[in-house]
Amino acid sequence: MKRLFSVLLIALLMVFPVLSAQAEDGQYVYLDEELGVLFTSDELNALNARAAEIAETRGVGVYYFNYGAVEDLPSYIEEFAAKHVVEDNALVFGLNADYYYFLQIGPIAEEALNDDVCNGPIMDAYRSVTGDAPRKLMAYLNAADDAIQAHEIGETAATATGEKDAESVPEYIALTAGGKPTLVDHAKLLTDSQAEALSKRLQTIGDAYRCDVVIVTVPSLGSKTSEAYADDYFDYNGYGYGATPDANGTTINGDGVLLLLSMEDRDFAISTSGYGISAFTDYGIQNYLESEFLPYLRDNDYNGGFSAFANACEFLLKTAREGVPYDYRRVYVDGWTDSQLLSYNDRAESVANQYDVGIYFLENLALTDAGAFCTDFIKNRAFDYNAIVLVHGANGFSIRAAGAVANAKFTNEMLNAVADAVEPYFNANDTRSALTAYMDKCIAIVSDYGHVIANGVLSDEARSSGNLRLKQLFEEHGIALYFLYDAQAADPQTLATEFLSGGTVYEENAVVLGANASGSAVSVKGDYAKEKFTEKRIKKLRKEVDAYLPEGNVEGAVNAFAERSEKILTWRPVNWLTLAISVIAGLLFGSVPANGLKRQLTSVSKQTNAERYMEPASFVMTQNANILLGTKTSRSVHVVRTESSGGGRSGGGGSSFHGGSSTHTSSSGGTHGGHSGKF
Repeated sequence: MKRLFSVLLIALLMVFPVLSAQAEDGQYVYLDEELGVLFTSDELNALNARAAEIAETRGVGVYYFNYGAVEDLPSYIEEFAAKHVVEDNALVFGLNADYYYFLQIGPIAEEALNDDVCNGPIMDAYRSVTGDAPRKLMAYLNAADDAIQAHEIGETAATATGEKDAESVPEYIALTAGGKPTLVDHAKLLTDSQAEALSKRLQTIGDAYRCDVVIVTVPSLGSKTSEAYADDYFDYNGYGYGATPDANGTTINGDGVLLLLSMEDRDFAISTSGYGISAFTDYGIQNYLESEFLPYLRDNDYNGGFSAFANACEFLLKTAREGVPYDYRRVYVDGWTDSQLLSYNDRAESVANQYDVGIYFLENLALTDAGAFCTDFIKNRAFDYNAIVLVHGANGFSIRAAGAVANAKFTNEMLNAVADAVEPYFNANDTRSALTAYMDKCIAIVSDYGHVIANGVLSDEARSSGNLRLKQLFEEHGIALYFLYDAQAADPQTLATEFLSGGTVYEENAVVLGANASGSAVSVKGDYAKEKFTEKRIKKLRKEVDAYLPEGNVEGAVNAFAERSEKILTWRPVNWLTLAISVIAGLLFGSVPANGLKRQLTSVSKQTNAERYMEPASFVMTQNANILLGTKTSRSVHVVRTESSGGGRSGGGGSSFHGGSSTHTSSSGGTHGGHSGKF
């Protein structure tokens, strides 16, 4: 009976010839003639080359044939394998017109490419491609390669079965709260003692902040990206604080962060999940976390890099658990969505662009010490050198200013005014109104140039006009001008000197005029300002200003200060030598051609009437026409915009990046954040 069956199989092979039947060794793709017309020779070569690559790197042959007319597919596959498969470990995927069949050969294929894997992720990958036969077949080869590579590193077979990564985790490796290894060093980058110390450090951080912190190293990524590899490793190996694995051991959206290193092409990826997405924002990862550990990795100091990663994770988790994640945002309210925060952060970005002062508003009612958090935030996290920061916690709020410009703008009087504006709304638990009032008040303060200080004796219009003139002079000449008036001041010189030394003047070059009801005095800061405002010029400046003070005409004094200062700033000394040379050159080069023209003139006697110079009928116009010198004319309108969109930062009037964490979906359906790159 067996003899008869073998004869029938041979007959079938003769009846249904295959396109690649005459191929040389190394052929892995076999198609009947009807299906073969869907593939070009280049496409077939590429598919066979990919299969050959898998066989060489993984030691497993991955075969495919599609014989539409074969009926007994399992028997035919065994006969096919005996004839064509040359590797000790192989997977043969065969199809006919009605169904498919997988044959695993050898222990590696039987374990890495078991029926669950073949009928699950491999068939899913194959079926996911429609209408393109070459791409469909390439998806099968890549999925098989992923499964074999996953088995090699101890990941789940094809990242879908939920089997544990390393069945034999060294006893010295500390585990997460869920019983998973905190460190998996497949690339063998650490000594045993280094691995033990690091894993315990990761365990301590994860337990303290209820968020798994994991490091994984692998020799290579196979066909995956580093991002996909890190995400799948996290999910399919059951990581995530507080998450419950499903029947396959897979977890989705548990709390954690995982660092993956692949040594083949020096790839890294950071995968965050659950609370880790909130704690490790895009800004926190790319501008803090990576800057802490990547320099070590680039110098091949892996133990140093992993220790720096652990320390940075601890800081970011501590910051997040205390109330406000490390982020790009200037405005953060716990519980508000990115879209709710967007307009406020845009407004704060626009102010920072225009006035170089960052306005921060941070609220989290879990904070027990708003003052301490405010101080720490200014020291370690505010990314504007000049900033005003309000932090609202469970026991009240704190407002601080940082930087020379911000301190000059937000005096104690102004800080109290800001506090008065927001306090009623905080008392009423109305965060939105408190935030609006805070930003309105802060913007009014930072946008006020505030260099004319006259204790209320000037109208708003006069004060605004004076500030505008002084601001324009500063922008044009780089010397700040301050006008201080206090009718009760005993000594205008003391008034000016104390103001200049009190930290309010933040510019490098400045002139401060102090005045009372009877006179004025001037103090100067900076070499350039002292060069311009000499004693002689200051004396003239004071004389013009003092003419208005006894009359109580402060507005006139401000105008006199601005006008005389402008003359001082725009005055340039005369170079007499240059002037003399210019006059002599002008006489020489001008008189010679003038005299030459004069000699060509015909002398006539002087007449009392211009008409006598004309001879009758000496000029008769016979033709006239309008002639344009160009063929086209046009009119344009030049629009001058008076509002500035700001300058020093990228983003113009609004930020292109508003904070938070960008996310994506992994192959398991989990949501992940993070970042990837090279080291």
